[in-house]
Amino acid sequence: MEKNLAQGDSKRIFYLDFARGLAVFFMIMQHSMIMHERTSGGGDTLLGNLIVLLGTAPAAPVFIFIMGIFAVRSKKSVAENMIRGCKIFAFGYVLNLLRFTIPFSLTGNSGEAVSLLFMVDIFQLAGLSLIFFSAFKKLADHVFILPAFIVGILLISPYLWGLKSDWYILDPLWGAGANTQFPIFPWGVYFLLGMYVSKHLQTQKLEEQIKKQFLIGSLILGIAGAALFPLFPIGDYNRSGLAIHLLMMSFIFLWMVLADYFVTKLNKAGFQKLLHPIYFWSSHVTGIYIIQWVIFGWSVLLLGLHELTDYTAMIFGFVVLLVTDVLLRFTNLKRILPKL
Repeated sequence: MEKNLAQGDSKRIFYLDFARGLAVFFMIMQHSMIMHERTSGGGDTLLGNLIVLLGTAPAAPVFIFIMGIFAVRSKKSVAENMIRGCKIFAFGYVLNLLRFTIPFSLTGNSGEAVSLLFMVDIFQLAGLSLIFFSAFKKLADHVFILPAFIVGILLISPYLWGLKSDWYILDPLWGAGANTQFPIFPWGVYFLLGMYVSKHLQTQKLEEQIKKQFLIGSLILGIAGAALFPLFPIGDYNRSGLAIHLLMMSFIFLWMVLADYFVTKLNKAGFQKLLHPIYFWSSHVTGIYIIQWVIFGWSVLLLGLHELTDYTAMIFGFVVLLVTDVLLRFTNLKRILPKL
């Protein structure tokens, strides 16, 4: 049975579900642009650039941040979480096979198909975060330890990117190639950040004092990120320096407050039904991630790669979201897919 996502469900934290559910939406739309828009969403079209932007800070950082929150809440032992991390990490490569290697091989592009088998994506990041940082949950209440690790990772990461680049086993840690999307240096900081603030995000509605602290924290991080911008390497989205990540953390704190605001307002206005699909996407994020990527990967056989306009790619993104939603609601896929 589908999990009860009604407002009275005491086990749900609805602003987190709202933030993660919207992240699912933004992610799928961005993937459609990356796979099918003529310039991968990086051209001169306002729509393409806007969708790709919404798929950056509100998506991957939010996923990993919320994962860190629930890692602290989990009653699983450190060993159990590390085993789960190994499974998630390994399945990332199984997904690469299903979404890229097999369909791209059928297009005759065998060289790219093989290289994409070793892509480092969000599953590898999530798995390594659980493996490396599960034991840190015991330190989550300490005022300085996790922030020190976060800053340390952000400072040291640029010196690690591409180190021993011929050792492919190191790519998930700090690879600098095009197929390394989310190396744990620096992306693991969002898992640690989620662990650090988890104790403040346990109630269904954000307490007023926590809202104020988050807004102040967002302002401080934003100012620090802007001030440090000239001093640290910007890089790209996958490998950015300290300043960019401080700005993204500033956004996350603000986004938590806004998510709570939107959930409260929509419920008071009687628009709970608008929230239900968002909560559903959040509750089934792993299954959605797998299904939508398999659809996008195999869609190149029909639509080609980078051959659609931005509007057509956006429409296809909605189609993929709809198909993914229907498959999870009305088939046995949610029981068959691995619960990572």
